[in-house]
Amino acid sequence: MVTEVSIQDLGTLGGAVSQAKAVNRQGHVVGTSRDALGRSRAFLWTAELGIADLRPLSGVNSSANDISEPGEIAGGGDTGFGDFHAYLLSEGTGFDLGTLGGNESEALAVNRLGQVAGHSRTRGGVAKHAFFVPEPGRMLDLGSLGGATSIAHDVNDGGEVTGFAETSAGQPHAFLWTAANGMRDLGTLEGAPSMALGINNCGEVVGASARGFLWTQQAGIVDLGTLGGRTSCASDVNDLGYVVGVSQTGEADAQGLPLTHAFLRTPDARMLDLGTLGGQHSSPAAVSEAHGGMLRIAVHSHDATARVRAVLWTVRLGQ
Repeated sequence: MVTEVSIQDLGTLGGAVSQAKAVNRQGHVVGTSRDALGRSRAFLWTAELGIADLRPLSGVNSSANDISEPGEIAGGGDTGFGDFHAYLLSEGTGFDLGTLGGNESEALAVNRLGQVAGHSRTRGGVAKHAFFVPEPGRMLDLGSLGGATSIAHDVNDGGEVTGFAETSAGQPHAFLWTAANGMRDLGTLEGAPSMALGINNCGEVVGASARGFLWTQQAGIVDLGTLGGRTSCASDVNDLGYVVGVSQTGEADAQGLPLTHAFLRTPDARMLDLGTLGGQHSSPAAVSEAHGGMLRIAVHSHDATARVRAVLWTVRLGQ
């Protein structure tokens, strides 16, 4: 049984929009917010201090995309020299992770060991490839499934990386990369393009292929269904098997567009509509590991005035 405990607006850095990207079991949330000057800035939110600008690199615009259990943060930022680079923020110090030869990179995930995954332009600046940083100063190009582009979206504590890569036919497919076996094509649902967005420490992968999916070594790729609409997307899965994502509900918003709500899928396959912050749409990015009988979910949601706000959902796990 799952009982909703609280929905908290995390505010902004002075602008109109904020988006939550990740949360750890301590309830520390990272994401991106507009500031009073309209710049896009990385933030860290804690219950004690509220929302704060991280200032990871020296440039103007920055993003924060993941936070590990020890509190290390991964994202991207202007270098001050016209480039945008992946960074790792550890104990208050930002480390520029460099690129695969191009002028642009961004870190999307960091694990408990401080290993980082993301994407980077390669030399020449045309192709974008998934990367993995297994140790400081070493950025691995993970290649593709035969096509030009790949992006790594998540990495677990075992160094398994997941994301999407183009095939030789140019179609995006979800992948699982390991140091032992390289990049593996996880397939699709009914031939639709697929991408993987999250992986837990059990090696379970979630993503989307028209509808949200869960991939396991035993069952392969499995359709998770929807909240009543046509499409859905699963964005994260924790070690207990709780999945978060976004789904069409089958209803329409005030503009006649499909209504989309954040969902929490329980290990016994119940899909729960998490609702919104008072507006029409919501979409989650990440779910924490359980802590003190609680799950924390990082979401961005429309409020009653249709502004996009970073939100922390807290739910209690019942007996």
